[in-house]
Amino acid sequence: MAAIFGMSSSSIRAVIGTTARTIRALDNARRFQKHNVAFVSSATSPSTLSIREHKDAQRVKYLHQLTSFSLDTSRRQFHSSTQLLMAKRKKNGGKTKKTEKPPSKRSIKLSKLDQLENADDDDNCDDNGFGDDTIDFGDGEEQTSTVATPFATQYHSPVMFKECIDALLQQGVFGEMMEEKFERWRKKKSIAEAKLKKAGLLDDDEEEASNSAGTSEHIRRPRLFVDGTLGGGGHSQALLEQLNPEDILIGCDQDSEAISTASTRLSKYLGTSEYIVEKNGELTCGWEEGRPMFIPVQSNFRNLVEVLSTIRHPSSGKLLLGKRLKSQDGASEEELEFPNGVNGMLLDLGVSSHQIDTGERGFAFMKDGPLDMRMDSNSTTAAVSSLTAADICNEFDEATLISILRTYGDEPRARRIASAIIESRPLHTTTDLVHAINSVTPTFARQKRAGLIATSARVFQALRIVVNEEDGALIEVLERVAPWALSRSGGHHSNLGKNSSDGDDGILAVLSYHSMEDKMAKRVIRDGSVDLVGRRGKGGSLFERDLFGNIIQHDNDEEGSHVPFEPLGKPQKATDEEVAINSRARSATLRVGIRI
Repeated sequence: MAAIFGMSSSSIRAVIGTTARTIRALDNARRFQKHNVAFVSSATSPSTLSIREHKDAQRVKYLHQLTSFSLDTSRRQFHSSTQLLMAKRKKNGGKTKKTEKPPSKRSIKLSKLDQLENADDDDNCDDNGFGDDTIDFGDGEEQTSTVATPFATQYHSPVMFKECIDALLQQGVFGEMMEEKFERWRKKKSIAEAKLKKAGLLDDDEEEASNSAGTSEHIRRPRLFVDGTLGGGGHSQALLEQLNPEDILIGCDQDSEAISTASTRLSKYLGTSEYIVEKNGELTCGWEEGRPMFIPVQSNFRNLVEVLSTIRHPSSGKLLLGKRLKSQDGASEEELEFPNGVNGMLLDLGVSSHQIDTGERGFAFMKDGPLDMRMDSNSTTAAVSSLTAADICNEFDEATLISILRTYGDEPRARRIASAIIESRPLHTTTDLVHAINSVTPTFARQKRAGLIATSARVFQALRIVVNEEDGALIEVLERVAPWALSRSGGHHSNLGKNSSDGDDGILAVLSYHSMEDKMAKRVIRDGSVDLVGRRGKGGSLFERDLFGNIIQHDNDEEGSHVPFEPLGKPQKATDEEVAINSRARSATLRVGIRI
């Protein structure tokens, strides 16, 4: 009661007592009227009636002058919003609103897969030797159906191929972003040139060349692209189908099997097989006039500076890039086919689906095989790396194993897993390593990241990165190879007094699958180096900046001492439709930068 009326219990008792006395007074008044007894007026003396009856008569007279008081809560008036809420509860059976549980991501994914299977039963992945189940790898190592997506084969399924091609060719969304960036650069360039002209530091010839930059038409020149991670050739095929005649694509991979498979797939574009060290069978060069050319190269992308400087055009015999050194008069030492540099470079990091599916390579923990994990294990040359995953598990001490698992796998159980590996020595197969991990890891856990599958994926990822030195190779290709090979944009506002048509716009597209690779790509594109440390990570101690954060250039600075790239848009993620078909795209992140 106290909660209903907002009163204390003592106040309620007082009201009830007063109400009871009032009711008795009314009964006495009716009794007096029934026996024709004159009602006592206000002038009646207290002596004729008892004092209690006199007070009751005065109370009755006062109450007749007031509005009637009722304790009937059924007539209580509520606020309009409260009445609407009560009506909804009455309509929905006591609930404020009808709530339906939204479908989970797994149910949505399964429903999409069912629709795809029902739409085309002939292309079922079971007919190609692949199962319907996918294995959840943290770094993109997954078994997935590769036949449902375009440019996909049983060897490999390209991830985010449309976004990558649009970035390299500067079309679609990336083309719009390039136009906006060029407009901002033009405004900054005009302001800087106006200040230099006012100070007398800009010659008339330079001003005339700069003014002609906006009016001169872009000259159509042959373009050069580099696919640093050829793999199954999915991205390369998608790019070659949109290139113009006389354009050239160089595909690089250190795996001889991947080079052979991609060259056979792209045989109608193949211009030469001279730069393939190990040929698995005869390759047919089917390139003809009017088609773009494909040149495969067997090498690690960290060595592309030495490799690209020696490649010659199969038809003209000219060097494609050379050493990219210019003499003092500005002319190159030898006539080059592409003096400005590479127009676009694609790096699709991680491991291909074919390498995961091959148990003899040792990459997959779901298949029994030797603990190898070398990318170039099929090679018979002397350049094959000697370190294997079995050597790490059997020879490295516990402190080193803990550091490897924490640094390259972000493993929370690094100490216990390292101890279990040492106790289970010697380890020779992937099954031995999984059993050692399972001894300190539950097979199933409430948290997905704590189960055996996710833990094994992180451990195998860390070992693979150390065996192939992927971190060092990625740093070298991002900091040394890409800035050396890519063409500097002529429209950047730092190129004062130059025509924007003198240089092409070199695009770097990096497709990563876990945080370490993505962090390296982000730092290089934004800051120019992986190891930059400073305020917000921009500039650090390698570059001197002004009050507004702009890098200060000096006359004696060497070429490349400034930040080599500028980010082009925000990181891109795969669409839900692509993830439903190819689960490897779930963790993929695309970062794009332009060479400046």
